[in-house]
Amino acid sequence: MKPKILYIEDELILGHLVKEALEKNGFEVLKYVNGIDGLVNFKTIKPSLCLLDIMLPGKDGYSVAEQIRAMDRHVPIIFLTAKVQATDLVKGFKAGCNDYVRKPFNMEELLLRVENWLQVKYGGEGASQPNHLIISSFSFDPQKQSLEHNNDVIRLSHKETELLNVLYNYRNTIVSRDYILQKVWGTDTIYNSRTLDVYINRLRKYFQPDSHIDIITLKGIGYRFIC
Repeated sequence: MKPKILYIEDELILGHLVKEALEKNGFEVLKYVNGIDGLVNFKTIKPSLCLLDIMLPGKDGYSVAEQIRAMDRHVPIIFLTAKVQATDLVKGFKAGCNDYVRKPFNMEELLLRVENWLQVKYGGEGASQPNHLIISSFSFDPQKQSLEHNNDVIRLSHKETELLNVLYNYRNTIVSRDYILQKVWGTDTIYNSRTLDVYINRLRKYFQPDSHIDIITLKGIGYRFIC
């Protein structure tokens, strides 16, 4: 069965091009030109992923994302938008989106983002994971809770392992602080938020020998794990 994508976009030419590209790559695309129609049909469609413009007639992308997230806590939501100021990003993540693709965008980049989020959502949890994950020049073994580099082995704590797992699953994309806190600690209290900062700094120190790896902080938003 083809993965279903709910796509809400009022730019007719762009909408046609994106829909055509996704369908050529094996997706079933249900496209709407305003937020109200897309939202009304969300429950019927039961999409695997949502692509939303922000500036939409009827109901904007932020409102649509909030209401989708109220109905489904886990479906990936990607915003396709030219609004990428820090305040826009914060507002989007608070509304429940997982990622942004900035307009104008390369179609190949969009396809890679879609495939990545579908892999994270449907191919990550519950799927068998290889014992060793290659992170540039490092080897990460989640089961043994270890990180190896040039025959040096770093023993990770349980929380360090869980945190690195989340960052690895969302590598090269943005993952929000709230999601990490819920996933690793179960709550987003101020205490856990401060603890997250400590653990992020620990991982940065572990990866210092490899300049190709970085954990970028997006203030007020989350992190991007570059590897």
